[in-house]
Amino acid sequence: MFELKPLSREAVPAALEKATRYRLLNEPAEAESICLDVLRTDPDNQQALVILLLALTDRFNKGYGVSDTQAQELLPRLRGEYERAYYAGIICERKAKAHLHQADPAPASTLSSCSARR
Repeated sequence: MFELKPLSREAVPAALEKATRYRLLNEPAEAESICLDVLRTDPDNQQALVILLLALTDRFNKGYGVSDTQAQELLPRLRGEYERAYYAGIICERKAKAHLHQADPAPASTLSSCSARR
């Protein structure tokens, strides 16, 4: 099997720029893939964690059936308390908006994980 070459540390800034661009082009899966490559090279890269978290939440509305579990698991890896609280709010907001836009919205009880954090 062919093994992919790992991303070099020097390539990280350009990769993060591409990931941001893919997010802005509504291509969250591509942004997610790039961020995962960056995190294999630099596991504590805060910018990659944030872009990945946002890319995951971008997919809530796309009908992928994506849960918020992966995004929630990234929160403890963010360094600052403010950042953890801010992005927890983003996750909850995007999850709620996705439920509102569904033709058959899920019961409010599925959003309980968000309200329990307040």
